[in-house]
Amino acid sequence: MRIGLLSSLTLALGALLCNQAQASSDDSCYPRWTLLKKNLEGCSSLPFLNPGNDSRVNLRLLLADSGTLPLAPKALDADDLAEGYGPVPFSVSRLNPAPGPEAADAPAASADTDLNGRLEALQVVREAPQAAGDAFLSGEGSRCRSNSDASAQVFVDQLIAADLPDSERQALAQSRVKLLAACSWESPQLASLLPTNLQTPLGKGFATYLQAAGDFYSGRFSEAGAAFATLKDSPNTWLKETALYMNARTALNSAQQNAFDEYGMPALEHVDKSTLQQAEAGFDSYLQTYPQGAYSASAKGLLRRVHWLDGNPDKLAADYAWQMTQAKDEQRNLSLNDLVEEVDTKLLMVNRNPVSTPLLLAVNDLMWMREHAEGRLTREALQQQKAVFAAQPALHDYLLAAFALYVDNNPDAALKLLPGEPPANLDYLAFSQQTLRGLALEAQNDGPGAQALWLQLLPLAKQPLQREQLELALAMNYERNQQLAKVFAADSPIKSPQVRFTLLRNVADATLLRQQISQAADPVERNTAQFVLLYKDLLRSQYAAFASDLKQLPASAPEDKLGYSLGYVYSDGQSLKLFQWSGDKAESGYTCPSIAQTAAALETDGKNPQGLNCFGEFILRNGLDGMPLDSQPDKQSLGGTESAFKGELFSRLDGYKQVIANSKAPRDDRAYALYRAINCYAPSGYNSCGGKDVEPAVRKAWFRQLKGTFADTQWGKSLQYYW
Repeated sequence: MRIGLLSSLTLALGALLCNQAQASSDDSCYPRWTLLKKNLEGCSSLPFLNPGNDSRVNLRLLLADSGTLPLAPKALDADDLAEGYGPVPFSVSRLNPAPGPEAADAPAASADTDLNGRLEALQVVREAPQAAGDAFLSGEGSRCRSNSDASAQVFVDQLIAADLPDSERQALAQSRVKLLAACSWESPQLASLLPTNLQTPLGKGFATYLQAAGDFYSGRFSEAGAAFATLKDSPNTWLKETALYMNARTALNSAQQNAFDEYGMPALEHVDKSTLQQAEAGFDSYLQTYPQGAYSASAKGLLRRVHWLDGNPDKLAADYAWQMTQAKDEQRNLSLNDLVEEVDTKLLMVNRNPVSTPLLLAVNDLMWMREHAEGRLTREALQQQKAVFAAQPALHDYLLAAFALYVDNNPDAALKLLPGEPPANLDYLAFSQQTLRGLALEAQNDGPGAQALWLQLLPLAKQPLQREQLELALAMNYERNQQLAKVFAADSPIKSPQVRFTLLRNVADATLLRQQISQAADPVERNTAQFVLLYKDLLRSQYAAFASDLKQLPASAPEDKLGYSLGYVYSDGQSLKLFQWSGDKAESGYTCPSIAQTAAALETDGKNPQGLNCFGEFILRNGLDGMPLDSQPDKQSLGGTESAFKGELFSRLDGYKQVIANSKAPRDDRAYALYRAINCYAPSGYNSCGGKDVEPAVRKAWFRQLKGTFADTQWGKSLQYYW
């Protein structure tokens, strides 16, 4: 019989909520395109061991090297692209497998689950169509989960195989089926469900088991444990083994029964430690007696829970290390992917002291190197761990090098601890060593040395995501060493579209953009380059260049939306047809010519009142306020260096202010500029039009001017407030 406890997720939820910031972020993830991260950036993990990674990513990298859990990132989907992701950096969710059926706590006895067929053969009537244990949601924890068709079938199969009179076999099967209807009974009610006219010792043994199981489900753990104990010498091998296992499991349930509140949140100080020790001894006894038993995987898993409830991180770490690096699939009660999630929640995020397991200590060490870590790691403490890493000295040396770079800001010391040349086979530890070496060279301002290393590593990068990270590193090196053209050369090794898009929209000058319009192999890259060129021509007041570049746009401009390539997040973005905007009369009553005509007017006279207002209309009507091309990433990120595109960014508010201040401007143009400038602050009081803010007193003066001097205009009549 499979008897369930609270799920791992439920048991650890309290710890997760208290420590969520240590591992990963919320459900909305956006990448930050940089390699050197001194604090957790769970949405921007990288395929090398570093403090900024989600702890589960660092663990997965080490497990991939051990050969037990290969890194298998999912392909980018529409949501990833909408959030601005490329292959690297990535969110931890890309390494998680697609959701599947929840793993059972104990093995099913058979792949055949035809309980009803067996009952029919025994002439047993089933009244409840659904077992109480099968009514729970996936992941919902309860002892009752195992009161299911599968566990009932195991029991019935044992009855069929046992040497029992037909009447007793039928009566016991009928009782087991009745127990499927619920999960809690008062003692008299439970007794009424059990057979009473049993003569054989074996039949009575099976009845004792049913009574013990009923007491277990009902939470009467003392009675259940006593009943299971009477079966320890049963001549039936299944009863004997299962009772030994269930006796330990009953003790575990008893020990933890007061340790969780009504919402399943743990309060481990309320664990009954004495009973917990009995549970540990019981599981140890079971595993010694039945090392390959039917419940050995479950018993191993429940020992993890015992050690967690006992607050014993060393034993818990050893449990996880064995499960993840030595156990075979059939020896685990959870999948490796589920174990990664569980160890992160139950141990890594809450642990504050070094454990004696190198796999998990390495992950904790990287977490403790973060700038804002609670109880930040010291060099002395890290050096004292040498004995723990005796079998993995290269990993310890790497941690020391990482400490030198991330904590001590000493790239020279880091380089002395790292291999000088990469091996032919770049597993993730070797890749981490070489990545750290490259970052140390960059920190020394040795751009040529780092560039040579990134290029040397490219043909060696065979593991998932390694090449994509190297492309990012090389692109950042080119950008910061004024070699941006190398990214877009015909023989460039940088193929990642998102890397190329980022540099085109943030850093490229007009010459490079024109080159990519004609040379880029990817049509999205060509269209992106053309959009960026035309947009920046306009918004940086390069009106003559805009007129010339606009001639390259076909009369039937592509209607395909450019979203993530322009930096939009969860937006379809814009198409090249934007630059064929015809103007016309807006709903506010102000008439404009096409954007091409507006640009021509501003080329002739940069202070042309209608031109400035209509440029503002172009921005307003097409939703271009706050457009991604108007801002750049931070200086540490890809695309964060100074843009090579000349000119200052135009803002609607600055345009309106010029018209307002122009006493020679036509009356309607000034009135409309006042109307629009005031509305820049509607309705929140914050400027939505860009440019330098103005004080509320200025806005008040604008409003009075509109309602006074221009009161007879349609805009003076319609506007009732200022903000």
